[in-house]
Amino acid sequence: WNFLAQASAIKFATMPARVIIADSLQKIPDAPVDGHPTVVYWAICGLAQPIRYALECVGGDYVDVRVHWGPAEPTEGPVTPGYKQLWKDRKVDLEQTQLFPNLPYYMETDAQLGTVTLVQSNAILRHLGRKKPSLLGGSQEHMCDMALEQGGDLDKAITPMMYGNFGAAAPWCKEALPGMLSHWARMIGDKKFLVSDELTIADLKVYECFRKIRLIEVEPSVGTSTLASNKVVMDYIDRVESAEPMKSYLASAQFLARPLNNAHAQFK
Repeated sequence: WNFLAQASAIKFATMPARVIIADSLQKIPDAPVDGHPTVVYWAICGLAQPIRYALECVGGDYVDVRVHWGPAEPTEGPVTPGYKQLWKDRKVDLEQTQLFPNLPYYMETDAQLGTVTLVQSNAILRHLGRKKPSLLGGSQEHMCDMALEQGGDLDKAITPMMYGNFGAAAPWCKEALPGMLSHWARMIGDKKFLVSDELTIADLKVYECFRKIRLIEVEPSVGTSTLASNKVVMDYIDRVESAEPMKSYLASAQFLARPLNNAHAQFK
């Protein structure tokens, strides 16, 4: 992945996000960068993508720190010496100041609480959702919670294949995916989004899963069209991508469309 090209493209962007490519220990922060809300994750989509969407929906400036997996490329897979060493070294320092340091993590400065630092992607999403109550689903918050967790299960079904067994993607799309999509289509029903007519954090999580599936199915070695044949779900995807601020963010230089996964994955 060309980090210099990515950084150059981002330099001239005008969206709220400031993107930092963290290719040294000093660029992996232990406090909110310049006082702005800050999310830190690998320089991939992965678990941080819904968090980036949520930060866009909340509004205001924020910093998106994308950590390089260096200094070594994974020529021997995930156990390659030096692979992800940059983060491993920084994590040793963060152990002294953070609870359960891990990627992704999120930091902000709160007038009453001081510096807030969170790990666990769904905890971060819920925290951001409290800043804009519609993101939690209003009177349907219980359904938002369920959809968020169910979206996590869908992501867990996709991700291991992309990392270790991409040959299983085609049969999974043919055999398992149709039943899963039927449940999502039933949940959408005649609503604009999953639980209401406004975007929620659950939509941001589930949409990203659908985006990954769309990329998987158009891969020549997979070549299925299960997602594309489900009109309810496809119309839902179109509505998410057309809703602001998602529409503007997806068209911006800050939006990271690929890689979906880290460098040792079979499908990135």
